Amino acid sequence: MSNKKVKVEVNTEIPAEVTAFAHKSMDQAQAAFDKASEFAHSNVQLFDAAASAYKSRFADLQLKAMEITQANVLAGFAFARKLFAVKEPTEFFTLQQEFAREQAQVLQRQVSELNELSVALAKETVKPVQDGFSKSFADFTKNLAA
Repeated sequence: MSNKKVKVEVNTEIPAEVTAFAHKSMDQAQAAFDKASEFAHSNVQLFDAAASAYKSRFADLQLKAMEITQANVLAGFAFARKLFAVKEPTEFFTLQQEFAREQAQVLQRQVSELNELSVALAKETVKPVQDGFSKSFADFTKNLAA
């Protein structure tokens, strides 16, 4: 038996193309991570702004509801006072019809005011969040494709 040793040489040098590809992949991954972080941060800010707007507009709605309730209760008391002064049945029915007509008009105005506040609440809270998400998502996907 012979004891010949075979010497094997291993090339440990990494080709420049592989190194360049690895660096490029790492740079792209870092850029994607940075964009994802930016996306998350901007959305947190959007939610904070939406929550603040919601709180403000919801307080407006609550105040308007309290104002409406107070006005309706006062109108009911005024109607009751007028009824106590009635001396004839025809006067009673006339007052009742006038009150019903007036309250229908008041109700229309009150519903319109509440609707305006509700629309403002929706615009100031939902739309900015939707627009922000759309923009952030478009930016994010554009950067991923690049």
